[in-house]
Amino acid sequence: MIEYIKGILVTKTLTEIIVETGNIGYNIRITLPAYDSLPDINEEVKIITHLYIKENPFSLIVYGFSDEKERDCFRLIISVSGVGPKTAISILSAIGYKELTKFIASGDFQPLTTISGVGRKTAERLMVELKDKLLKPELSAISKTISSDGEPGKLSEIIAALLSLGYNRIEAEKMIKRVSTTSTWKELSVEEIIKEILRGK
Repeated sequence: MIEYIKGILVTKTLTEIIVETGNIGYNIRITLPAYDSLPDINEEVKIITHLYIKENPFSLIVYGFSDEKERDCFRLIISVSGVGPKTAISILSAIGYKELTKFIASGDFQPLTTISGVGRKTAERLMVELKDKLLKPELSAISKTISSDGEPGKLSEIIAALLSLGYNRIEAEKMIKRVSTTSTWKELSVEEIIKEILRGK
């Protein structure tokens, strides 16, 4: 697997670039966020990549991203049944991986249906299949900090409480992260933790 390509930026458009390294010019299809991070033509560039193998007809396609998180999100999107790299690139170009995570956390699939190649069924499938994959890694470190033995649901209770107070899931997670290291969480009740979080806000 090619993790990244580093070389001279020969050409760039909104959808693809050519990077020359070792006397080889690599054509790389990119997202709009990746385009925004590019240097000027003839300058050195390092682009995070994913090598995609297409079977019919056989071809190797290199996709480029602004950072590792965007690439990781791309890989999660194409793991969803019926969703290919072209659609994944469209999603990341239209709304970005941070906004995608926000929509999935809130359960709002409607913005996805405005993207080319994404209908209602595909948007709903993305919501279902990506919910755990996208959100669970964000919370894993927090969960280990907050949850004590025999209390695996404490983190879920905290998030549910914050949601009921009007915060969305992204805001709730940020608030938890911000204060999760300031107290001995295992010794506090959910109510006490909520108070700590709100005071920390």
